[in-house]
Amino acid sequence: MSKLIKGIARLNAVQLVTRSLFIEERLNNNAAFPTLSPTLAEIATAREALEQAITDAADGGRTATAKREQRRRDLKLALDALAGDVISQSADDPELILSAGFFVRKNSQSSAALPAPLKLRARISEQVGEALLDWGTTRGAAIYVVEHNGVSPDDESAWKQVAETTRIRQIVGGLASAKEHWFRVRAVGTTGRSPWSDVARTLVR
Repeated sequence: MSKLIKGIARLNAVQLVTRSLFIEERLNNNAAFPTLSPTLAEIATAREALEQAITDAADGGRTATAKREQRRRDLKLALDALAGDVISQSADDPELILSAGFFVRKNSQSSAALPAPLKLRARISEQVGEALLDWGTTRGAAIYVVEHNGVSPDDESAWKQVAETTRIRQIVGGLASAKEHWFRVRAVGTTGRSPWSDVARTLVR
């Protein structure tokens, strides 16, 4: 079984766009993957088509919604194919897989499991609809995954991924104003994924 985890199967259209953008960023000028099939240009074309379909379906029309779902499937298939090429070119090397923006399966033989990120803070921004997040560095982390909850931290189904980043800070936008929002972060590295951090909350303008 490959060590690569695509992490795209359950993403909705907006989340898939975010995931694709992160993978594209990580693979752009990545010396370990000089040529790719499909190409990054082809991935970008599929992602841009989905972005347009999301905009077109904002009013909820049946035809536009069906087109959005088709574009979501198209991008997912393209990313599936890209993941296969990354597996082949990386020879299943965890470091190379992470450098390409994908996740790696936890190594059951490893005793060096990643700890949860510490010191997560969520702060109000000067901008409407934004929250400012920062947290401590997790040793061995290659990527951090950020989730948001606008309902209740106890409602597990309300947690939604909003970002993947290599940094220890993130601006989350597009949030509902004049209400509380909750956030959590996990680290991803060659030994797998950490537990979720403690939850942080903030009001949003």
